[in-house]
Amino acid sequence: MDVEVSRSVAATPPQVAQVMFDPRRDPEWIGGAKAVDPPAGSATQIGARVRRHGGFLAKKFSWVTEVVDHVPDRLLRMSFVEGPMKGGEVRYRIEPQGAGSRVSILNRGTASFSVPGMKWFLRRSVAADLRRLAALVEGSSHTRG
Repeated sequence: MDVEVSRSVAATPPQVAQVMFDPRRDPEWIGGAKAVDPPAGSATQIGARVRRHGGFLAKKFSWVTEVVDHVPDRLLRMSFVEGPMKGGEVRYRIEPQGAGSRVSILNRGTASFSVPGMKWFLRRSVAADLRRLAALVEGSSHTRG
C-alpha cells in the first residue's frame, strides 16, 4: 500500500529540511512519534539508524529506520528495518516552489497490523503531520526574518 501526501509550505527547502530531516524534531510534528533515540553520528548519513517510539491507531510500538538515500535539503529516504512496518520505506521530498517549498511524504509497504480503511487513516495522519510541520517551519522562518 503506497500513500503519498504533499502540501505547500511557506519556507525554503533548507528551512524545511532543518526540521524534517532531524529525527530529534520528529515528536514536534509527527503525531505517531512520541520519543526518538537518534544515532550517535549524522542522522542523514547512509546507513544511519534511528529508533522511534510511539504508535498509530491506538497501538503502541517502536520502529527503526535506516537511511538509504539522502540529497541535502531535497530528499531523505529511509527503510523500516524493525517494527510493524518492517520491509517498507518512507520518503521525504522537498522541492522549491516559488519562495517556498512543496513537501511530500511517501509511505511504501504494509504494516503488520491492518484495519479496514487503513489507507485513509494513514493519509489523514500524514496530512496532519505535514500541517504540523508547515506550522512549525513557517513560524520559525518568520521569526528569523
